[in-house]
Parts: sequence; C-alpha cells; structure tokens
Amino acid sequence: MHLYCKCGYRFANAGDSLAYKGRILADQDVKELVEILEYGEQPHDDDLELFAPACDLIERVMFQCPECGRLYVEDSDYSFLQFVPCEDAEPSPEVNRRLLISAHGKHWRGCLYADWKNPKPDYLEHKGYIEPLVNVEYDRLEFDDYNAFEARYFEILEELKGKEILEYAVLRVNGVKKHTWSCD
Repeated sequence: MHLYCKCGYRFANAGDSLAYKGRILADQDVKELVEILEYGEQPHDDDLELFAPACDLIERVMFQCPECGRLYVEDSDYSFLQFVPCEDAEPSPEVNRRLLISAHGKHWRGCLYADWKNPKPDYLEHKGYIEPLVNVEYDRLEFDDYNAFEARYFEILEELKGKEILEYAVLRVNGVKKHTWSCD
C-alpha cells in the first residue's frame, strides 16, 4: 500500500518501526487492553492468544507527513482522512512533524537495514539503499558504488551503537545476509 500526501510525499507502508506511522487506541478500548495484558501475565500456551486481540484494538493506522505535517487517519472503512495542522484556521508551517515517534524520543532503539542488489532491478533507481529506522535524521542513503555503500553502512552502525539507540542491524547483498548485529 502506498499513500501519497497532498504535498507529494509518498508513504511506504512496508514494515514496522516507521517514524511517520502510528496506531490508534481509542480511550474506550483502554480497559479491554489492560484486561488483555493482565491475561498475558497468566500462563498461556500461545502468544497469539495475547497478540491478536491487542492488535485488533489498535488496528487503525495513522501517518504523519514528515514534509508538511499533515495527518492521515484510517477510518472504519479503511480509508484515510486528512487533517491539516492549523493555527487560527490557517495551515501552520511551524508544526511538529514527528508526532508519531516513540515515547522514548531520540533514545528509542531502532534498526539499521542495508540492501545491495547487483544487477540493479528495473524497479529500483540505485543498487544499494541504507535505511536507519531510528529517531535520528539522515540524508538520502542511495548508492551505486558498493565500497561507498558498505563503508557508509559500517560508519552508521558504529555511530548508532555509540549512541546506544540500535537494537538490530543487517547488511544484505543480493538477498544474502553479509553482516548482522544485535544488542542482545
């Protein structure tokens, strides 16, 4: 699924831990979520018994455009309603564009993904991409030179490890894991 913001930004809904994506829990469902979590403290055989009902409560998705700050909230018909940040009924350029990041803010532990494909598939613009899913901004990380790609991956890896905000990292080359790291 791809959603385009009115300003032209393209949301890619591929994966989890996206800084511009969140889920909604209605206040009316908090009591039920607490009951599900209390059930999870009891012995049970299958984590899906706990996970599936919790996800059902927070299944509605919302996105915030990192370019203009618009919010897109999924309604019960799985359509997206757009909300524009306003100040005195006028769109506001001074809006927080990172409302959906973790409550841990810049200290949230994220992931680092790097993927190299040679030959370059037709559907990609570049052979290599690095995607740091952390609450730190990076310039576009697209590469056509493998040595520059690999060097930048390890540079970012060390930087994020030093900040203690990395949970997991993986470098794939042509679909094969060449390097992995985990804080566990």
